[in-house]
Amino acid sequence: MGRRILVSLLFIVGFFLLLFFSTGVVQWLIQLFTLGVLSGLSVIVLMSLMKNRTPMITRYALLMGADDTPEERSYTRKVTWSWALLFVVLLGLKWIAILDGTQTDEIGRVELFFYIGTIILFVGEFYIRQICLPAHRGSSFWLFLTQICQISSKQVWQFDHKQ
Repeated sequence: MGRRILVSLLFIVGFFLLLFFSTGVVQWLIQLFTLGVLSGLSVIVLMSLMKNRTPMITRYALLMGADDTPEERSYTRKVTWSWALLFVVLLGLKWIAILDGTQTDEIGRVELFFYIGTIILFVGEFYIRQICLPAHRGSSFWLFLTQICQISSKQVWQFDHKQ
């Protein structure tokens, strides 16, 4: 798990270095990469909220061993909507920055909001869950990180197809 986190942190640092210090075509490629990532995340999370689909955060919760109760499903559906809202708002801001053409003053703002928003939502949700769902009270954040790192993207992607 430690290696995954380190690689992720190195990727983020490298991305921000390219974002702030690149120019011309490389800068536009970085901007388009961000646009692509936000578009993909928005579509994937929103699609998981469609009828007869399991919301993305519910998938993670169940794969991590959460109880399959109506309360858990309702809560994780709301959290999935929160993630969807974050991604859609950031996607809109990114489009505005790109279409405005004055994005040189805005370079990195959406990306910074992405990482800050993700951290706030991820960590905040962990503690809010303990308030809303009594079964999660007293949970360890480190254990939560360990469990989430053990879930493969393939498990999450194929969740609805294996049931």
